[in-house]
Amino acid sequence: MDEMVLGYQTALDYWRAVRAAAAAQDLLESEGKIYGGRELTLSERVSMALSLCSTEPPLHVVVRDARRRHAHEGIVDHVWAGPLTSDHRVELGRGISVCRMPAAFSQLGQGLDEIELMRIALEMTGTYGIAPWTEKGTVQDLRPLVDPAELRSFAASARALKVRGAARACDSLASIVPGSNSPRETDVAIAFLLPRTRGGLLLPGFRMNEEIKLPKALADKLGQSVVKPDFSWPNGTVVEYDSEQEHLAPEARAKDERKRRAYRSVGRDCLTLTNGILGSNALYEEFAADLEASLGLRRRALSEKGIQRRRDLRERLFGPEREAAALEALSKRG
Repeated sequence: MDEMVLGYQTALDYWRAVRAAAAAQDLLESEGKIYGGRELTLSERVSMALSLCSTEPPLHVVVRDARRRHAHEGIVDHVWAGPLTSDHRVELGRGISVCRMPAAFSQLGQGLDEIELMRIALEMTGTYGIAPWTEKGTVQDLRPLVDPAELRSFAASARALKVRGAARACDSLASIVPGSNSPRETDVAIAFLLPRTRGGLLLPGFRMNEEIKLPKALADKLGQSVVKPDFSWPNGTVVEYDSEQEHLAPEARAKDERKRRAYRSVGRDCLTLTNGILGSNALYEEFAADLEASLGLRRRALSEKGIQRRRDLRERLFGPEREAAALEALSKRG
Protein backbone atom coordinates (compact mmCIF):
# COMPACT_ATOMS: atom_id res chain seq x y z
CA MET A 1 0.00 0.00 0.00
CA ASP A 2 1.32 3.49 -0.89
CA GLU A 3 2.53 5.78 1.87
CA MET A 4 -0.14 8.10 3.26
CA VAL A 5 1.28 11.65 3.27
CA LEU A 6 -0.59 14.02 5.59
CA GLY A 7 -0.65 17.66 4.54
CA TYR A 8 -2.65 20.90 4.50
CA GLN A 9 -4.79 21.47 7.63
CA THR A 10 -4.01 17.99 8.99
CA ALA A 11 -0.26 18.72 8.90
CA LEU A 12 -0.88 22.06 10.63
CA ASP A 13 -2.88 20.27 13.35
CA TYR A 14 -0.04 17.76 13.78
CA TRP A 15 2.67 20.39 14.24
CA ARG A 16 0.51 22.39 16.62
CA ALA A 17 -0.14 19.31 18.72
CA VAL A 18 3.49 18.16 18.75
CA ARG A 19 4.77 21.62 19.57
CA ALA A 20 2.30 22.32 22.35
CA ALA A 21 2.37 18.88 23.91
CA ALA A 22 6.16 18.52 23.68
CA ALA A 23 5.64 14.83 24.35
CA ALA A 24 5.96 12.68 21.26
CA GLN A 25 5.03 9.51 23.14
CA ASP A 26 1.55 10.90 23.79
CA LEU A 27 1.08 11.54 20.08
CA LEU A 28 2.33 8.13 19.02
CA GLU A 29 -0.38 6.31 20.91
CA SER A 30 -3.40 5.39 18.81
CA GLU A 31 -6.25 5.44 21.29
CA GLY A 32 -5.08 2.24 22.91
CA LYS A 33 -5.26 0.18 19.71
CA ILE A 34 -2.52 -2.37 19.07
CA TYR A 35 -2.02 -3.25 15.43
CA GLY A 36 0.91 -5.64 15.71
CA GLY A 37 3.25 -6.20 12.77
CA ARG A 38 0.66 -6.79 10.06
CA GLU A 39 -0.09 -4.26 7.34
CA LEU A 40 -2.87 -1.91 8.37
CA THR A 41 -6.05 -1.52 6.41
CA LEU A 42 -6.77 1.94 5.02
CA SER A 43 -9.43 2.55 7.68
CA GLU A 44 -6.97 1.57 10.42
CA ARG A 45 -4.38 3.97 9.01
CA VAL A 46 -6.98 6.75 8.94
CA SER A 47 -7.80 6.06 12.59
CA MET A 48 -4.12 5.99 13.54
CA ALA A 49 -3.37 9.21 11.63
CA LEU A 50 -6.25 11.05 13.31
CA SER A 51 -4.81 10.08 16.69
CA LEU A 52 -1.25 10.97 15.72
CA CYS A 53 -2.38 14.45 14.65
CA SER A 54 -4.84 15.03 17.50
CA THR A 55 -7.35 16.11 14.89
CA GLU A 56 -10.86 15.43 13.64
CA PRO A 57 -11.84 13.85 10.33
CA PRO A 58 -11.48 14.21 7.48
CA LEU A 59 -7.75 13.74 6.98
CA HIS A 60 -6.14 15.95 4.36
CA VAL A 61 -3.80 13.74 2.35
CA VAL A 62 -1.32 14.70 -0.37
CA VAL A 63 -1.19 12.62 -3.57
CA ARG A 64 1.05 13.12 -6.58
CA ASP A 65 -1.64 12.52 -9.20
CA ALA A 66 -5.38 11.90 -9.32
CA ARG A 67 -4.93 8.17 -9.99
CA ARG A 68 -3.64 7.74 -6.42
CA ARG A 69 -6.76 9.07 -4.70
CA HIS A 70 -7.84 6.95 -1.75
CA ALA A 71 -11.62 6.86 -2.27
CA HIS A 72 -12.23 6.81 1.48
CA GLU A 73 -14.93 8.80 3.29
CA GLY A 74 -12.44 9.83 5.99
CA ILE A 75 -9.93 11.30 3.53
CA VAL A 76 -9.83 14.45 1.41
CA ASP A 77 -7.17 13.94 -1.26
CA HIS A 78 -5.21 16.90 -2.64
CA VAL A 79 -3.19 16.55 -5.83
CA TRP A 80 0.04 18.41 -4.99
CA ALA A 81 2.43 19.46 -7.76
CA GLY A 82 4.96 21.16 -5.49
CA PRO A 83 8.25 19.81 -4.09
CA LEU A 84 7.80 16.80 -1.82
CA THR A 85 10.99 14.81 -1.29
CA SER A 86 11.88 12.88 1.85
CA ASP A 87 13.38 16.12 3.18
CA HIS A 88 9.97 17.76 3.08
CA ARG A 89 8.16 15.25 5.31
CA VAL A 90 8.59 13.29 8.53
CA GLU A 91 7.96 9.56 8.83
CA LEU A 92 5.45 8.69 11.56
CA GLY A 93 5.55 4.94 11.00
CA ARG A 94 3.17 2.28 9.66
CA GLY A 95 3.11 3.84 6.20
CA ILE A 96 2.19 7.34 7.41
CA SER A 97 4.21 10.52 7.04
CA VAL A 98 3.45 14.22 7.54
CA CYS A 99 4.59 17.24 5.56
CA ARG A 100 7.01 19.55 7.34
CA MET A 101 5.75 23.05 8.04
CA PRO A 102 7.27 24.76 4.96
CA ALA A 103 5.42 22.36 2.64
CA ALA A 104 2.21 22.46 4.67
CA PHE A 105 2.27 26.27 4.73
CA SER A 106 2.50 26.55 0.93
CA GLN A 107 -0.28 23.96 0.60
CA LEU A 108 -2.50 26.08 2.85
CA GLY A 109 -1.97 28.97 0.45
CA GLN A 110 -4.46 27.26 -1.86
CA GLY A 111 -7.38 27.91 0.49
CA LEU A 112 -6.49 30.58 3.07
CA ASP A 113 -6.22 34.31 2.53
CA GLU A 114 -3.16 36.45 3.26
CA ILE A 115 -4.16 37.39 6.82
CA GLU A 116 -4.89 33.79 7.79
CA LEU A 117 -1.53 32.75 6.36
CA MET A 118 0.27 35.55 8.19
CA ARG A 119 -1.27 34.38 11.45
CA ILE A 120 0.04 30.85 10.92
CA ALA A 121 3.49 32.10 9.89
CA LEU A 122 3.78 34.37 12.93
CA GLU A 123 2.65 31.53 15.20
CA MET A 124 5.11 29.00 13.82
CA THR A 125 8.04 31.44 13.80
CA GLY A 126 7.05 32.76 17.22
CA THR A 127 7.17 31.40 20.75
CA TYR A 128 3.55 30.43 21.36
CA GLY A 129 1.27 27.73 20.04
CA ILE A 130 -2.47 27.32 19.47
CA ALA A 131 -3.75 24.64 21.86
CA PRO A 132 -7.58 24.55 21.92
CA TRP A 133 -7.57 21.72 24.47
CA THR A 134 -5.97 23.94 27.16
CA GLU A 135 -7.79 26.38 29.44
CA LYS A 136 -6.26 29.46 27.77
CA GLY A 137 -6.33 28.00 24.28
CA THR A 138 -2.64 28.75 23.81
CA VAL A 139 0.74 27.80 25.25
CA GLN A 140 3.61 30.27 25.44
CA ASP A 141 7.38 30.48 25.70
CA LEU A 142 7.99 27.68 23.20
CA ARG A 143 10.82 27.37 20.73
CA PRO A 144 10.00 28.56 17.20
CA LEU A 145 9.08 25.63 14.99
CA VAL A 146 10.52 27.11 11.80
CA ASP A 147 12.50 30.11 10.57
CA PRO A 148 10.84 32.60 8.18
CA ALA A 149 13.62 31.94 5.65
CA GLU A 150 12.64 28.25 5.49
CA LEU A 151 9.03 29.13 4.75
CA ARG A 152 10.05 31.67 2.12
CA SER A 153 12.50 29.32 0.41
CA PHE A 154 9.96 26.53 0.01
CA ALA A 155 7.18 28.90 -1.11
CA ALA A 156 9.51 30.43 -3.72
CA SER A 157 10.35 26.96 -5.05
CA ALA A 158 6.67 26.08 -5.29
CA ARG A 159 5.89 29.39 -7.01
CA ALA A 160 8.65 28.73 -9.58
CA LEU A 161 6.80 25.51 -10.42
CA LYS A 162 3.57 27.53 -10.77
CA VAL A 163 1.91 25.60 -7.93
CA ARG A 164 -1.50 27.04 -7.11
CA GLY A 165 -1.48 29.05 -3.86
CA ALA A 166 2.32 29.40 -3.72
CA ALA A 167 2.27 33.04 -4.88
CA ARG A 168 -0.17 33.88 -2.07
CA ALA A 169 2.06 32.06 0.42
CA CYS A 170 5.05 34.10 -0.82
CA ASP A 171 3.13 37.38 -0.51
CA SER A 172 2.06 36.60 3.05
CA LEU A 173 5.67 35.89 4.06
CA ALA A 174 7.23 38.99 2.52
CA SER A 175 7.52 40.96 5.77
CA ILE A 176 7.01 38.33 8.49
CA VAL A 177 8.90 39.06 11.73
CA PRO A 178 9.76 36.18 14.09
CA GLY A 179 9.34 36.31 17.87
CA SER A 180 5.60 36.77 18.52
CA ASN A 181 4.61 35.37 21.92
CA SER A 182 0.80 35.49 21.70
CA PRO A 183 -2.08 35.58 19.22
CA ARG A 184 -2.76 39.22 20.12
CA GLU A 185 0.86 40.20 19.42
CA THR A 186 0.48 38.40 16.09
CA ASP A 187 -2.60 40.42 15.15
CA VAL A 188 -0.94 43.69 16.17
CA ALA A 189 2.07 42.73 14.04
CA ILE A 190 -0.24 42.14 11.06
CA ALA A 191 -1.78 45.58 11.55
CA PHE A 192 1.70 47.12 11.64
CA LEU A 193 2.90 45.20 8.57
CA LEU A 194 0.02 45.45 6.10
CA PRO A 195 0.04 48.41 3.65
CA ARG A 196 -2.36 51.30 4.09
CA THR A 197 -4.17 50.23 0.92
CA ARG A 198 -5.14 47.05 2.83
CA GLY A 199 -6.14 48.86 6.01
CA GLY A 200 -2.80 48.38 7.73
CA LEU A 201 -0.49 50.96 9.30
CA LEU A 202 2.60 50.08 7.21
CA LEU A 203 5.14 50.43 10.02
CA PRO A 204 7.70 47.71 9.24
CA GLY A 205 11.24 47.41 10.53
CA PHE A 206 10.35 46.35 14.06
CA ARG A 207 11.57 43.39 16.07
CA MET A 208 9.43 41.40 18.47
CA ASN A 209 10.36 40.54 22.07
CA GLU A 210 14.02 41.42 21.63
CA GLU A 211 15.97 42.05 24.84
CA ILE A 212 17.36 45.53 25.56
CA LYS A 213 20.12 45.81 28.17
CA LEU A 214 19.74 48.54 30.80
CA PRO A 215 22.53 50.65 32.28
CA LYS A 216 23.80 49.09 35.52
CA ALA A 217 22.57 51.89 37.79
CA LEU A 218 19.06 51.65 36.36
CA ALA A 219 19.13 47.85 36.35
CA ASP A 220 20.00 47.86 40.06
CA LYS A 221 17.18 50.28 40.78
CA LEU A 222 14.57 48.32 38.87
CA GLY A 223 15.83 44.88 39.86
CA GLN A 224 16.19 43.73 36.27
CA SER A 225 19.08 43.90 33.83
CA VAL A 226 17.05 43.82 30.62
CA VAL A 227 13.68 44.89 29.26
CA LYS A 228 11.93 43.00 26.50
CA PRO A 229 9.41 45.16 24.63
CA ASP A 230 6.76 43.51 22.49
CA PHE A 231 7.74 45.67 19.50
CA SER A 232 10.88 47.77 19.00
CA TRP A 233 12.14 49.86 16.08
CA PRO A 234 15.75 50.85 15.35
CA ASN A 235 15.05 54.56 16.04
CA GLY A 236 14.22 53.79 19.70
CA THR A 237 10.42 53.56 19.54
CA VAL A 238 8.90 50.65 21.46
CA VAL A 239 5.30 49.47 21.82
CA GLU A 240 4.06 47.40 24.73
CA TYR A 241 0.70 45.63 24.52
CA ASP A 242 -0.99 45.60 27.94
CA SER A 243 -4.30 43.74 28.13
CA GLU A 244 -4.95 44.85 31.73
CA GLN A 245 -3.92 48.51 31.57
CA GLU A 246 -7.45 49.90 32.03
CA HIS A 247 -7.92 47.81 35.19
CA LEU A 248 -4.54 48.19 36.89
CA ALA A 249 -4.27 49.03 40.57
CA PRO A 250 -2.22 52.12 41.51
CA GLU A 251 0.75 49.93 42.46
CA ALA A 252 0.74 48.23 39.08
CA ARG A 253 0.42 51.57 37.30
CA ALA A 254 3.43 52.85 39.22
CA LYS A 255 5.40 49.78 38.12
CA ASP A 256 4.41 50.48 34.52
CA GLU A 257 5.59 54.06 34.85
CA ARG A 258 8.95 52.83 36.16
CA LYS A 259 9.22 50.60 33.11
CA ARG A 260 8.48 53.53 30.79
CA ARG A 261 11.19 55.55 32.53
CA ALA A 262 13.55 52.62 32.00
CA TYR A 263 12.89 52.76 28.27
CA ARG A 264 13.38 56.53 28.18
CA SER A 265 16.67 56.17 30.07
CA VAL A 266 18.08 54.14 27.17
CA GLY A 267 16.75 56.59 24.58
CA ARG A 268 13.51 54.87 23.74
CA ASP A 269 9.99 56.25 23.39
CA CYS A 270 7.47 53.79 24.87
CA LEU A 271 3.84 53.67 23.70
CA THR A 272 1.32 51.42 25.43
CA LEU A 273 -1.34 49.65 23.37
CA THR A 274 -4.43 48.48 25.27
CA ASN A 275 -7.66 46.63 24.55
CA GLY A 276 -9.48 49.94 24.97
CA ILE A 277 -7.47 51.38 22.07
CA LEU A 278 -7.93 48.28 19.92
CA GLY A 279 -11.69 48.38 20.57
CA SER A 280 -12.21 51.98 19.44
CA ASN A 281 -11.86 53.35 15.91
CA ALA A 282 -11.09 56.85 17.25
CA LEU A 283 -8.51 55.74 19.82
CA TYR A 284 -6.92 53.40 17.29
CA GLU A 285 -6.47 56.33 14.88
CA GLU A 286 -4.95 58.44 17.67
CA PHE A 287 -2.55 55.65 18.57
CA ALA A 288 -1.55 55.24 14.90
CA ALA A 289 -0.84 58.98 14.64
CA ASP A 290 1.24 58.92 17.86
CA LEU A 291 3.23 55.93 16.63
CA GLU A 292 3.87 57.51 13.23
CA ALA A 293 5.07 60.67 14.99
CA SER A 294 7.39 58.67 17.25
CA LEU A 295 8.84 56.99 14.16
CA GLY A 296 9.30 60.34 12.43
CA LEU A 297 6.81 59.57 9.66
CA ARG A 298 4.71 62.21 7.90
CA ARG A 299 1.92 60.88 5.73
CA ARG A 300 -1.05 62.06 3.77
CA ALA A 301 -4.40 61.85 5.50
CA LEU A 302 -6.42 58.79 4.61
CA SER A 303 -9.29 59.09 2.17
CA GLU A 304 -12.77 58.06 3.25
CA LYS A 305 -12.19 54.73 1.55
CA GLY A 306 -8.85 54.36 3.33
CA ILE A 307 -10.46 55.12 6.70
CA GLN A 308 -13.09 52.44 6.06
CA ARG A 309 -10.43 49.89 5.08
CA ARG A 310 -8.57 50.58 8.31
CA ARG A 311 -11.76 50.18 10.34
CA ASP A 312 -12.58 46.93 8.55
CA LEU A 313 -9.12 45.51 9.27
CA ARG A 314 -9.22 46.67 12.90
CA GLU A 315 -12.55 44.87 13.30
CA ARG A 316 -11.29 41.69 11.67
CA LEU A 317 -8.17 41.57 13.82
CA PHE A 318 -9.48 42.88 17.12
CA GLY A 319 -13.27 42.50 17.02
CA PRO A 320 -16.26 44.85 16.69
CA GLU A 321 -15.93 48.36 18.05
CA ARG A 322 -16.92 48.52 21.70
CA GLU A 323 -20.39 49.93 22.23
CA ALA A 324 -19.23 52.79 24.46
CA ALA A 325 -16.60 53.85 21.93
CA ALA A 326 -19.10 53.71 19.07
CA LEU A 327 -21.67 55.78 21.00
CA GLU A 328 -19.04 58.38 21.90
CA ALA A 329 -18.02 58.66 18.25
CA LEU A 330 -21.65 59.14 17.23
CA SER A 331 -22.19 61.86 19.84
CA LYS A 332 -19.12 63.77 18.59
CA ARG A 333 -20.36 63.58 15.01
CA GLY A 334 -23.76 64.80 16.15
